[in-house]
Amino acid sequence: MPDSLLQKLYRITKPALFRINPERAHTLTAAAMRTITPFIRDAHLARQKPRIIFDRKVFSPLGIAAGFDKFCRAPLYLHKLGFGFVESGSLTPKPQPGNPKPRVARIPEQQLLLNKMGFNNPGFIAGWQNLRTRLAEAPHQYQIALSLGKGKDTDVARAADDYVHCLELLRQDPMSEYLFYIAINVSSPNTPNLRALQKGETIRKLVSACAKVSPRPVVVKFAADFPDTKTYLHSLSAALDGGAGGIIICNTTTDHSIAKIPADLSNFGGGLSGKALAEKSRLYLKETLRVTKGKVPVISSGGIYAPEEAAARLGMGADLVQVYTGFIYYGPDFAREFLGTKGSNLI
Repeated sequence: MPDSLLQKLYRITKPALFRINPERAHTLTAAAMRTITPFIRDAHLARQKPRIIFDRKVFSPLGIAAGFDKFCRAPLYLHKLGFGFVESGSLTPKPQPGNPKPRVARIPEQQLLLNKMGFNNPGFIAGWQNLRTRLAEAPHQYQIALSLGKGKDTDVARAADDYVHCLELLRQDPMSEYLFYIAINVSSPNTPNLRALQKGETIRKLVSACAKVSPRPVVVKFAADFPDTKTYLHSLSAALDGGAGGIIICNTTTDHSIAKIPADLSNFGGGLSGKALAEKSRLYLKETLRVTKGKVPVISSGGIYAPEEAAARLGMGADLVQVYTGFIYYGPDFAREFLGTKGSNLI
């Protein structure tokens, strides 16, 4: 399929964007996309046969993972490009600046990113105010989900309070019924002790507390860094027993051995995302599907570096697919190529 004009423009500007700080590049690109949104030709999601997931019509099973839309603006250009949903956030109860900069690094030759952002976000109140406006404005072919996280300074023993507090506020607002789902992020490597929440009995209790007050399905986002498959499956079963309405697998990995990290980034730390994560993500997806057996939706994330890889995850049995790093490296035609949208001009 020929590149759209938008994709051609991205290929021209990409070298310049990749010479500047990744966070700055993201801000500039997002601003540019918002400016040209009125001129972007719609990807015609309505032509796609919808599927029902989380009791909502989904016109494209390809979405954007949490972290892309930290300030919960749910940009409409994503829908126009062919993405069926976006997971905004992650939001924490109070605003957080995140970890010190620099906190994002590219490894272009391997299509990888390292990030140690640390849940920088405007806080739940401001983030939700942004998002509820977008929920009212969004076309029916575009679903908007919300991700929640634990505050950096919240002790693990009280972590459930952070999630439950946000969910109780959501339940009081009728607009929350328009959310696609609500993700419980317990797997970011950049918040101290957050991943302790993934463990068996701990995750069961957390999910149970959240499910009791959540206005929408509670979806648990796991990492792919468990010591062995048995440990993961125990935690997965515990989350399902607690009332998880869906699973996202997987978050970024702290296993940097799966890639060739340049010497100048050997001590950078953070979570690794991108092409090298594909094999591990596929393995965890396979194990997840073996347990869930269609009882709850499973969203595949991590290592989805090309449209063909997204299609392959659906072929394995995933209900939905999320992309972030792959979208950055591939460009704006990612979803269009995935959908097989006809026509070479998106703008």
